[in-house]
Amino acid sequence: MNIVKYPDPFLKQLTENVRLPLDTYHETLIKVMIDQMHKNNGIGLAANQVGSSARIFVLKSDEPEVFINPKIKKISEETLTQEEGCLSCPSQFADVERAIRIKLWYYDKDGIEYRKTFYDLKARVIQHEMDHLNGKLCIDYKAHP
Repeated sequence: MNIVKYPDPFLKQLTENVRLPLDTYHETLIKVMIDQMHKNNGIGLAANQVGSSARIFVLKSDEPEVFINPKIKKISEETLTQEEGCLSCPSQFADVERAIRIKLWYYDKDGIEYRKTFYDLKARVIQHEMDHLNGKLCIDYKAHP
């Protein structure tokens, strides 16, 4: 599996919830996603960026984090606009306004449910990956060269 590149229409499709516990396909998918994220120097990667319709994304950390069937339950009124890029849209950037704090409900790869609040860069990256899962790219915001 390689990174799906814009303008591939697959990137615009909505992802689908995953049944837990994970099956072999989804366990392998997560390993591939983590590998591709590291190989391409990314800080996050959504499943549809490697050609899967699973509602999963991963984040770079000391130990990569896996988010399955995530739902944003609350966002702060405070926002920050920053430039974002994307592994699926090389050399394209957009200024994107995002909440600086979000509350997220999700499952990890072991099927454990979490309800956590994330701040700053991590909140931004999660919102970026959630956009992917909902068929939206950062360049769908006002892009610039």
